[in-house]
Amino acid sequence: MNAVTFFRQYAGLTALVIVLFVAFLLKNTPALDQSSVLSVPGTPVGTAKPSSTAEAPNEVDSELSAKPSTSSRVVSIASVASSISHAIEARLSPSVEPLPDFSSIADVKTKKLSFFNYLEVLARNANAKIVQLRIEIQRMQPQRLTSQQTQRLNRLAKRYKIKTTVPEDQINLLLRKIDQIPVALVLAQAANESAWGTSRFAMEGNNLFGQWCFSPGCGLVPSGRPEGANYEVRKFKDPQASVDAYIRNLNSHGGYRGLRHIRACLINNQETISARALSAGLQSYSSRGIDYIDDIRSMIRTNKLEPWQKDWWGNADEHPCSELVHLVRPKVVIEDPIHGITTPEAL
Repeated sequence: MNAVTFFRQYAGLTALVIVLFVAFLLKNTPALDQSSVLSVPGTPVGTAKPSSTAEAPNEVDSELSAKPSTSSRVVSIASVASSISHAIEARLSPSVEPLPDFSSIADVKTKKLSFFNYLEVLARNANAKIVQLRIEIQRMQPQRLTSQQTQRLNRLAKRYKIKTTVPEDQINLLLRKIDQIPVALVLAQAANESAWGTSRFAMEGNNLFGQWCFSPGCGLVPSGRPEGANYEVRKFKDPQASVDAYIRNLNSHGGYRGLRHIRACLINNQETISARALSAGLQSYSSRGIDYIDDIRSMIRTNKLEPWQKDWWGNADEHPCSELVHLVRPKVVIEDPIHGITTPEAL
């Protein structure tokens, strides 16, 4: 591709880069006066609409805001630079590749490798979004929130099921809840829940984790759904959206509070956040409970998704996080067919 063809094809992006470069130069000019800002005609000074980007724009100077309305709107260079940066990032973000037809791969090893390679990209993308979201939240100052930040904070609090309306508490709770999920856990659960990407829900609804929804038409109706039940298996626009929703579910749902406590304990003790450890917090993910966790751990171990230590700290009572990952199997009552008595037995 020659230069002329490139600039024709990416004219809009090129223009954004040029404007961003100019904005950067202006922002870093030592003596910045009113002539060093960009103006958008037709809107009064001090009434600039907040940017829709993740990072809130700098507040307009109080002295400027107090001046009478004129025929132009003053927009800070930092705000413009931030907006353009996010626009470029959005323009350059890669599109999500459709879910491959894994059912057409006959060789088991090849199918597994293809599935893991595909899912790993989605998992890392999802975790990268989590990192950016944490940075955005950490930049928020409770006593100096813009109206845009306040709205954003309230939306996040609702999404992550946080009831308090106190900004400082909202920020602290969001940072406790929102964090990365080990790639190995994403891969293992996706393989288990989607039958290596070959299930009906994966192929028709891009749903790799068996997530439900409860509005008519929101997904696919399971063939074995009990009479009177109204849940459906959710449909996603693409597999990336399924992975994003799965991580948000683990970070927000009350049933996975234990998983988040394990993660927090590991962070506090400067331990690696492993899929093996966090899997102990998945008892609510399946009605099979601990048996389901055994399957996920077996998937992690046999496919070497992460280092697997035979002598694991999870079996050592002296470790500060060991109690959180212990799996206590319920006792069941069995009948002795010979003596006709029932005795409790630990599985």
